[in-house]
Amino acid sequence: MRKIRTLAAAGVAAATLMLGVVAASPASAAQACSHWQDDYTYGAGCSEFDGAKYVQAMAHCANGETVYGSWAVIGSGNLSYAYCSSWGSKLSWGEYRVM
Repeated sequence: MRKIRTLAAAGVAAATLMLGVVAASPASAAQACSHWQDDYTYGAGCSEFDGAKYVQAMAHCANGETVYGSWAVIGSGNLSYAYCSSWGSKLSWGEYRVM
């Protein structure tokens, strides 16, 4: 019984630490990004992102190709767009990266 209590207490302590880290993460890095998509295009832009100057859209197309948009300056109001239509395909899913 004592071993079970010890394991339970360790589990609660680990969960508390994990929740503390998750709660602290948003405050430690300011990020304000948005994205847009239709059947063929994925676009992304950021008004701020701590430590980064540029954002780039990446479109993963239904035909297996990955298409990259041009780099957009963070805070400029511009979005980066990646077009699967340039490969004759529809968009499967999209994401963005920052630099």
